[in-house]
Formats: sequence, C-alpha cells, structure tokens
Amino acid sequence: MSTFIDLLAEKGFEKITINDIAERANINRGTVYLHYADKFDLLDKCIETYVELLLNHCANSADTNLDASAIQRMFEYLEKNFTIYKLLLSNEGFGFFRSRLYAIIAQTVTEVIGIKSENHAFSNDVTTHFLTSGFIGVLEWWINNSMPCNVQEITEQLMFLLEPYTKHLVSR
Repeated sequence: MSTFIDLLAEKGFEKITINDIAERANINRGTVYLHYADKFDLLDKCIETYVELLLNHCANSADTNLDASAIQRMFEYLEKNFTIYKLLLSNEGFGFFRSRLYAIIAQTVTEVIGIKSENHAFSNDVTTHFLTSGFIGVLEWWINNSMPCNVQEITEQLMFLLEPYTKHLVSR
C-alpha cells in the first residue's frame, strides 16, 4: 500500500500498473494479485485504510458529543500525515476518499443527533448533511491550502461555528 501511495504521488493513478507496484515493492506480480484484484481494488482498500486510520485516531467510543479534543486530534493526525491525505483528497482519489469519509462522518453525526436531539425544530437529515458538508469542506480547504492556520486555530474556529448545534445535540 505504501508503494502504491508513492507511485500515486509520482505518476498518477492512470499511469500506474500492477507491474510498477510489484517492481517497486520488490515482489512478484502474482503476490500483488493474491491481495488485490487490480489497481482499483488496491485504491479502494487504501482509501478504506486511511479513512479508518483517521477516524480511529480521533475517536473516543465512550464520548458521542461534538468534542473539541476529538476534532483537534483529527487535525493533528492530518497535519502529521499531510502528504497522504492531500493526495487522497485530490483528484487521484477520484472523490472516493471524500465520499467514504463523508458517509462515515454523516453516520456518526446521525447517531449523535438521534441520541441527543431534544429540539424537534431540527430535521435530523438536514442537520446531518449540513454539519457533515461543512466539516468536510473545512477539512478539504485546510488540506488543499497547505494548512493555512494551525491545529489550535482550526479547532477553535470549528467549535465556535458548531456551538449553535452543540446546544441542541449535547445531552442535558
């Protein structure tokens, strides 16, 4: 997978072949096919892996609140792994990385809203997609603009923007 990421950065997805991956990784072509059906399968598994790593790094399964420390941990992880996530959020990820991340964050937000919302003025679907789209948009902006502000600043800004929603989502 790391060989694939390196080649993705160097050549772009369209120009990568299974032979390139095998040669660079110093393994037989057949070994690649033992693990992946083709380069599209490898891209899918790569995206799944990096979405899971990102979410596992910031997750605290005991806490379903919209929490500044979870957001800060996510941005710290993105900062440390900037090159990989910039690549996956670019066209090389064909939007699959963004779509997968969106689905997982939307699911998490939906669970939080379903558990915590006491205000019936909020539509769960509208709120879920509004918050998810905004969060993903900020994350993409931050990565695509080479982290124009530090982790603390981005976390504080997001928490300020999320405050009207946390009043309705945090348990009382």
